[in-house]
Amino acid sequence: MVKLNSAESIRGLACLAVVFSHLSLSFFPFLHHFNPAEVSTSTWQSLIHHSPFAFWYSGTAAVFLFFVLSGFVLSYAILRKPAQAEFKIKSMLIKRYPRLAIPAVISCLVVWVVFQTIHIDSSQMNGWFQAYVTQDVSLKLALYEGTIGSFFFAESSVNWVLWTMHIELIGSLVLFLLLYIYQFSRVMFFIGSIVLPLIALYLKGEGFFLGISSFVIGIYYYLYGKQLSLTLSIALLLSGLYLAGAHSSSASYQWIYAVLGERTYDYCNFFAGVLIVYSILMSPKLSQVLDQKVLVWLGKLSFSIYLLHLITLYVVGVPIFNYLLSIGLQYTTSAIIASVIFILITLWISAYYSQWVDQLAIKTSQKISDLILK
Repeated sequence: MVKLNSAESIRGLACLAVVFSHLSLSFFPFLHHFNPAEVSTSTWQSLIHHSPFAFWYSGTAAVFLFFVLSGFVLSYAILRKPAQAEFKIKSMLIKRYPRLAIPAVISCLVVWVVFQTIHIDSSQMNGWFQAYVTQDVSLKLALYEGTIGSFFFAESSVNWVLWTMHIELIGSLVLFLLLYIYQFSRVMFFIGSIVLPLIALYLKGEGFFLGISSFVIGIYYYLYGKQLSLTLSIALLLSGLYLAGAHSSSASYQWIYAVLGERTYDYCNFFAGVLIVYSILMSPKLSQVLDQKVLVWLGKLSFSIYLLHLITLYVVGVPIFNYLLSIGLQYTTSAIIASVIFILITLWISAYYSQWVDQLAIKTSQKISDLILK
């Protein structure tokens, strides 16, 4: 149980990293410095960007964490009772899409309603966020992307975070197939765990390959992971955190950039997710450290936070930021205060979304599974 609790805690902290990533893109884009044309006049932003301590706002590393954790947790759910594994695979195969799609489509409908009814001045925000909130979103598009587009074609203009749902769904299907094969042939399981990610690479490129590989690695962690000493687990964790802060233009990663070039960002964040998850789940001490009620609670809310935080930033964070600027506070001070209030309100809203929408998805998917399998 401690290990699963720590998995929830990792998920919760990773979700906060996604939120911080989007806050930095909205208020302090030079922290990421994706655009070579951007020039920072802020010393502190430049120092953080070029430091090896940028892991706390690495949304991409957090996404890979999600995928590896999904591979581990789904494997646990299926294989912890071997006699029921085949039934579990069938049940979870039926449940997976509605479990993900119901919260996703409702989040898209929330975005549509907000964009139709609320108009907030976002001119003080970075162009990245302005591009999101100035879209023309139709009801048809919201329904399409929440149910089909994001899951089968990685289309996510309504709610930008939904691009990960394509990998989450396909990665889950790959996992179910591999664990089904595992019941009959370990050799074929091993071959499949290599071939299927390579097919993903051939069909959809490196990003998709890394996502599917993360699921496969999560399976291997559950099946073959070995307990680590505290010293080794801390070393792996620190290595993962270092890699999570990678940016191609950061001075702290130029030695990697000299080898990987433009692949530096994606591959460093991928290996960050792989190392961080293993270092914690395979260390009793680190797992115990993360087995804290508030972190486990945060993990349980993580999907709701993930789905809602962009639109909540628009409705809550931007007006507060505008008001603080209007009364004479400096840009950085206004952005930090608005961000803190926005995060607290996002947690509050997400608790209700999790209670009503997430639970609805869980119960509905279970009923569908029961109906089909019975």
